[in-house]
Amino acid sequence: MSDPRVSYVIPVHNQIADLRRTVRLLVKRLGHLPGSEIILVENGSTDGSGPLCLSLAKTLDSEEVAVRVTTSAKGLGFAWRRGMAMARGDTFVLTAADLPFGFTDLDGYLGLSPRPALVMGSKTHRNSKIETPALRRAMSAGFGLLRAGLIGLDVDTQGSVLIQRSLALAVLPRLHAGDYLIGAEINVWAVHEGHIARHVVTVGRKDEQAQLAEILGGLDPKERVLVSRFDNLKDGGPARIVAAAAPAGGADRGAGAAGPAKAR
Repeated sequence: MSDPRVSYVIPVHNQIADLRRTVRLLVKRLGHLPGSEIILVENGSTDGSGPLCLSLAKTLDSEEVAVRVTTSAKGLGFAWRRGMAMARGDTFVLTAADLPFGFTDLDGYLGLSPRPALVMGSKTHRNSKIETPALRRAMSAGFGLLRAGLIGLDVDTQGSVLIQRSLALAVLPRLHAGDYLIGAEINVWAVHEGHIARHVVTVGRKDEQAQLAEILGGLDPKERVLVSRFDNLKDGGPARIVAAAAPAGGADRGAGAAGPAKAR
């Protein structure tokens, strides 16, 4: 599988302390992915970050890795949306100016085969090694409960977003958030677009004859799950589940004995 051209969207708001180091790290890392780009979105800085963006673009822009500068209204959501609108890569990475995950989110994504249309970098993931202050963990947990209760989304949406170009352009016209809620909005509209969500689970005992497997971890015990094998689907691809046609003669299958599903 060939590596994609990556567009890093970096919101810049009073980031003069981090910006120079961040852009140099990005140029070095993306040098291994020719045709990639860094989009610096200045949004309401008062510390000189704007002129620094222009200076870095003039110094570090190259044919291998483009460094581009634009502006938006103040706010993470406004900055991400502006960057998505002008990005030219195959995969967009929407993150923060201090690169909170380093490049572990990008490296993890590139290691997937096949690569899903949407991946979230999350500090709350059980395997995350990123240190998070106790207050931040408590605030994230509270926001997670609110998000799950209001829109039924049980996914950490406060981390980085890695999204394939086609899906990004499909959801972009539907996005309105100007703040950190942009991550939740992207996830909601990605589900609306009908993309399969990948859940990595830990499997225990298996009964091949009954075609059953014990799930040890990776899903909430209360979560409702439909598991089936569709050879015509690819992870991250579009899908729609429809009921199978009734058998000839309209025979009653009985309560709870639904026919097989078909994927389209």
